[in-house]
Amino acid sequence: MNIELLQGTLEVTENPGLETIDPRLSDIATLMQDGKYEEAAAQSEAILEEQIYDIRIIGYSLYGHFIEQGVGAMADIYQCLANLLRDNLDALGPVKNREKHIQTILTWMMKQLIKKLQREEAKNTSIYEGWISEVSSDQVQEALDAGDELRRTLGPVLEDAAGSVLDGLMKVNDWLTAFQRLVYREPEPEVEEEPEEREEVEDEIEEAPRKEKKGGFLADSSFVDDGEGVGIEGSFHLKLLIRKLQAFDYLISKKNFSSAALIADDINSIIANFDPKVYFPKLFTRFSFQFAANINELFAFEEHKNSVEWQAMQELYKVDLESFVNFDSEGINLGASGEAGDYEEPEPEPDEHEDIHDEEEPSPEESDEEGGETHEDDEW
Repeated sequence: MNIELLQGTLEVTENPGLETIDPRLSDIATLMQDGKYEEAAAQSEAILEEQIYDIRIIGYSLYGHFIEQGVGAMADIYQCLANLLRDNLDALGPVKNREKHIQTILTWMMKQLIKKLQREEAKNTSIYEGWISEVSSDQVQEALDAGDELRRTLGPVLEDAAGSVLDGLMKVNDWLTAFQRLVYREPEPEVEEEPEEREEVEDEIEEAPRKEKKGGFLADSSFVDDGEGVGIEGSFHLKLLIRKLQAFDYLISKKNFSSAALIADDINSIIANFDPKVYFPKLFTRFSFQFAANINELFAFEEHKNSVEWQAMQELYKVDLESFVNFDSEGINLGASGEAGDYEEPEPEPDEHEDIHDEEEPSPEESDEEGGETHEDDEW
């Protein structure tokens, strides 16, 4: 599909869109229902070339564009929809029940997208393998950013009716987020002016885990110092965040406060949901590996978090990390509070006038069966 047909400012006519009785509409809907997406998209494009901007036809065309181009086209599809709803709403038909038609076709489109994405992934088809080899992490991020823009546009247009569309959009974006992690590739290191000095620093970092201080504490200067000279490699997400921070600073300097406010909203959302493992994955690689490899031994202490021994060691950990690491904890038995602290909490004596009965938990109530009509996702 030539997506440029829907870009820019569209001409507004008195009665945009197709008449309900126009046979072309039912013909295209039948082709879509039969799975003949490319043919339906071609017929839809012919209508758009006549400058007939019917949102139902547009939905079919954009889905056909996805079938043809794959995941790499998601950013263009999202941007196209956002521009249409934000800048060209009056050019879209049909005028009668316009918002309802928009809600219906976009809900259908999101359902079709997530079904197609999940189906290709589950079967590990050649199409899915093509997406993995051809689509970059940057392209997926562009799609996610465009999806956020579409999400912000849907609210003012559909208001309360936006729920089903936003639901589908969120599912598609969740899939894209997982796919982005799959296709992410570490960038090749840049050539620096002093490679020899860089190599020496890297050698020191590699050898650090094998050096030990007296008492067994790791003599890694990057661990015990205040962080001076520590190089932590960030992920693609960190680099993108830095670009956004720079863009915000630039827009403020240019007094472009409307655009700066949009970026500020995005950055504040990132801060509120900040996950360091996403932005500094390599920093947590060894921890995650060691934690997984020793999960049984570590989990054995889970039930002792409220013991006085645990709390005493926790206080030492808070005030002096180095002393905590060098501390000999062999004499402390986290599993037996009475032995370590010479204190046993007395068991309460039963009241001789009181019968002791085991209380039975109430039976869970039966949940109501969900009703409602079942609709085929592929039907219009």
